[in-house]
Amino acid sequence: MALLGGGLIATGFTGEIRAQEKHSPPRIVVLDWALAASALALGANIVGVPAIDYYRQSVIEPPMPDEVTDVGLLFTPNFELLDELAPDLIIIPPSLRIGEPFLQRIAPTVIIDLSHNGDATIASAISGTEQLANAIGQQSTWPALRAVMERQLQDAKVLVSSWHERPLWIATSADDRHLTVFGPGSLFADILDRLGLINAQKDSGFWRGQATAGLDRIAGVPEAGLVLIAADGSNSVSMPSADGFFWQALPPVRDGRIFQLPPVMDNGGVPAIIRFARLLATALNGKGA
Repeated sequence: MALLGGGLIATGFTGEIRAQEKHSPPRIVVLDWALAASALALGANIVGVPAIDYYRQSVIEPPMPDEVTDVGLLFTPNFELLDELAPDLIIIPPSLRIGEPFLQRIAPTVIIDLSHNGDATIASAISGTEQLANAIGQQSTWPALRAVMERQLQDAKVLVSSWHERPLWIATSADDRHLTVFGPGSLFADILDRLGLINAQKDSGFWRGQATAGLDRIAGVPEAGLVLIAADGSNSVSMPSADGFFWQALPPVRDGRIFQLPPVMDNGGVPAIIRFARLLATALNGKGA
């Protein structure tokens, strides 16, 4: 993969590199929110990202600088605006591979995957972020970011020790009677495992470790806690039938073992790992099982 940084400008996937005098950091467009968060965490000079309002509502960390340009929708960026920005490099996820030939006309374009075979795990986030650091010339900052992640996971594991014997559902609201729960193959499930916690959801589900569970399934594990992650930027959870009999009768609701977290991107790479581990530990700490 061609690299960018240290005065080198990538010419594409051929691996050929030409030197050029640079008096400012490379200008990078990132057409993916998780990759944008990762690039910001690595210290990259980001000049363009799609749907920045969504990023600020749902990804949140690291904060998106005000000077970054909104380049349009996630899957239909404004090519004219991209051309005007004249970036040195464009980073895209595999889902935008079809647009690579068109983007290459604007700037060298690199595909980075933060998941592996559809699984958004800690290992795939580490691998993808290392590739990203190499591609954008931020190799020197990657070890520090990984150290922050490992330290946060270790600190969180200590803080949630009282929950090590009791299962947890990690979920978002789907509708009035259902939750989307995260099982094997999801980033949240992998984090639970690293923290020594038991995931109440044992199946990988229909897509990227996600499955739909009715309230009856949640009630079927009466000893479990329930962690609800907000799905939007409101920092609150719209709970299914919150005032209804079935919701109030759920053991985790009835017994005070329900925890509400603000938004965390479920495939958000290393920044999401750090954010989720911190938020979960804060929520569970001091409220024993």
